[in-house]
Amino acid sequence: MKASKDKYKRIPVKSMKRETGELSLMSLPAVIWYILFCYLPLFGIFFAFKQFTPKPGESLIKNLFINSRWVGFDNFSFLFRSADMPKIIFNTLFYNSILLVLGIAIPVILAVFLAELHSKRLSGLVQMVTVLPYFLSYVIVGYCVYGFLATDEGQINHLLRLFGAEAVQWYQSPQYWRFILIITELWKSTGYTMVIFLCAITAIDRSLYESAMLDGAGFMDRVRYVTLPQLQPTIATIFILRIGSILNSDFGLFYQVPLDSNSLQPVTQTLDVYVYKALMQQANFSYSAATSLFQSVVGCILLIAANTIIKKIDADSSLG
Repeated sequence: MKASKDKYKRIPVKSMKRETGELSLMSLPAVIWYILFCYLPLFGIFFAFKQFTPKPGESLIKNLFINSRWVGFDNFSFLFRSADMPKIIFNTLFYNSILLVLGIAIPVILAVFLAELHSKRLSGLVQMVTVLPYFLSYVIVGYCVYGFLATDEGQINHLLRLFGAEAVQWYQSPQYWRFILIITELWKSTGYTMVIFLCAITAIDRSLYESAMLDGAGFMDRVRYVTLPQLQPTIATIFILRIGSILNSDFGLFYQVPLDSNSLQPVTQTLDVYVYKALMQQANFSYSAATSLFQSVVGCILLIAANTIIKKIDADSSLG
């Protein structure tokens, strides 16, 4: 009896403080990174409410808080008065909605089938091949896509000529680029998301599958009644996080991959590309800041709303 009491004896306070201190020290680099790159830049929100007019030789702080006139929400009203804004918002929502659905459904399907592979070597090979594109920058991906779509040397046009068809001017044909951009993003990101779901599947209690098999459940029945319900919290978490950035788009995908072709702007210009061009081509810091703040506020509202709805449906699947 005494031995059992000693087994469950409380951990000394000094030992707990030491472990807590070690964990705090390990988290210090991440804390410093967030302070430098996430919290300190928050003062830039003031750009959205100022008519930023920098004077040469003056510091950024003085130019922003003293030399620039406070205009309130004028930058936001100008944002919504822009003739291009409805099309830009439509492009952003269209791509993100499609990628939100396919970016979860396809990795789940791949993870489910990959978990059924008995060959560890084949499973590792598939994971390596699918995850590798995730680590490529969009500059490299853009030139890879160009290698396939170039008018003269492109592989696709080469195949079209072999079959007697005419070459396509891909970078002057916007009608194809919705499919090209979606396929490119899925090719690049599916492997990484698949690994997340695969890790969640491997954490499922195997006795659940064994019980289902004893009851005569086939592969699809096991997926339907065991795998998917157990994956529901992971799917919900990824959905909540992604819907919070539904007005944000990957700048590299929509700027680097189409090579900033003016002919493709009707289908490739999203809010992030618009902000970049307003900043770099027009040097409009206030307008760019207003657009970014609008994206963040809407994203925050959608994230909280999605989390609240999922919490009412299934509290265990929400973020808290």
